[in-house]
Amino acid sequence: MSKTNQTPDNSGNADLKENQAQQDLCDFLSERSELDVTYEEPDDGRDRRHDCLPVARTYDGDKAEVSDFPSGKNDGRGNFSKSTYTRYRDTVNDFIQTQGVSDLMDLTPREINRYNQVTQRRDYARTTRDGLLETLEVFFKWAESEWRAPRGDNKLSETIARKREDLDVGGDEKSRAGDDNHRISTERAQVIIGDLAEFKYASRQMIEFLLIYHVGMRKSALLSINCDDVMTRKGIIQIRNRPEQTGVRLKRGNKGERDVNIASGVMSVVIDYIESNRTEPRDGSDALLTSWAGRIDDSTLYRDITGLTKCGECTDDDGKPLVKQNASDCPESIGCHDLRRVAITRMRDEGMSWDTISGRVNATVQMLKHHYDSPTHSQAAERRKEEVLNAL
Repeated sequence: MSKTNQTPDNSGNADLKENQAQQDLCDFLSERSELDVTYEEPDDGRDRRHDCLPVARTYDGDKAEVSDFPSGKNDGRGNFSKSTYTRYRDTVNDFIQTQGVSDLMDLTPREINRYNQVTQRRDYARTTRDGLLETLEVFFKWAESEWRAPRGDNKLSETIARKREDLDVGGDEKSRAGDDNHRISTERAQVIIGDLAEFKYASRQMIEFLLIYHVGMRKSALLSINCDDVMTRKGIIQIRNRPEQTGVRLKRGNKGERDVNIASGVMSVVIDYIESNRTEPRDGSDALLTSWAGRIDDSTLYRDITGLTKCGECTDDDGKPLVKQNASDCPESIGCHDLRRVAITRMRDEGMSWDTISGRVNATVQMLKHHYDSPTHSQAAERRKEEVLNAL
C-alpha cells in the first residue's frame, strides 16, 4: 500500500492532514461505503487524470472488492455499491484537484463556475455535464448539512442546481441521451461483426461485441460470466449473481439472474473462443473474459467496445490514428450501454415482443419503452407499416 503525505493539487506542498477538503471527501465516501477511505497513490497501473485519489479498504487493510461494499452483499442495505463509490470518488476528486481546493469552507460560486467551464472544454455532452453536477450537488448538500461547506445565502448546492437548470436537460433527454449521436446502425454492426469474423475470429473482442449485440447484456452481466456458465448442449448462457466469487455484482443483484438463449452461430464462436483463444489467467479464474491477470474489468470492456466502433479516420492531437486506449475520443464510437440500446432496438425491429425482450435483457417493459427503445424515424415507420396498410 502506497499512501502519500502530499496533496495532489497544483501546489503539491501542503501536508495531506492540512487538506481538509480531501479529508471531507474521504469521510463522505467512508460513511456511505462503510469502509476505510484514505488518499493514496493507486498501484493498479492505470492511466488516471490525477495521481492520488481516495482508496477504499476494509478495516483489515485489504483493498475493498465489490463484495465488500454494502450493495454488493445482497443484505438489503441501500448504501454505495462499488460503481456508485467510483462515480462520486472520481467526480468530487476531479473538482477538488482541478480547482486546487484545500478547504470546502473557502469555496465560492466562482469555483463551481470554473469547474463547469472545465467540463465544457473537455467537450462533454450536456447530459454528461448534468450528471457530474448532480453528483457534486449531492456531495455539497451533505457537506452543508455537516457544516463543512458554506451555508446560508452561499450554499454551493444551490449554485450547482442553478447551473443544472441552465443546462436544461429534461427527463426525456436524460433517458434517451445520445440516441442520434451515440448509436450505430444495424448495418454498421453487421459490418463490424463481419470484420471481426475475418480478422479477429473468436477473439475476446468479438465475444464481447456479439453477446452485447445478440443478447442486450449489461456490462455487469457480461463480466460475471464464467466458462462453466456456457451450457453448450442447451444453447444457453447462465447469468448468475456471485459478487464474492467473481468480484462482479449484477445490476439488479439476484433479480438479475436468468438463463439466456444463444443462437447456434453465436454459440459456436463462443466455444471456439474458449477452446482456442481465451487467455488462461495467472489467477486460475474460470472467467469467460480474461486477460493474463484475471477477469477483465469494466474499463477494459469499455475500451474494447469503443475500439471496435470508432470510425477509423479520427486522429489525436498529434495527427496519429486513435487506438483502443483513446478510441472514445472518436464521436462515432459508442460504449457498452449504447450498444445494449442498439441491441434492444434491433430485437424490437425484428418483431420480438416486449415481454420476451424484457426477460432477455432483464428490464421491465415500461423501462424498455421509455429508456431503451430508440428507433430512427424510418425504423418507427417500418414498424407501423403493416398495421397502417391493413387499416387503409
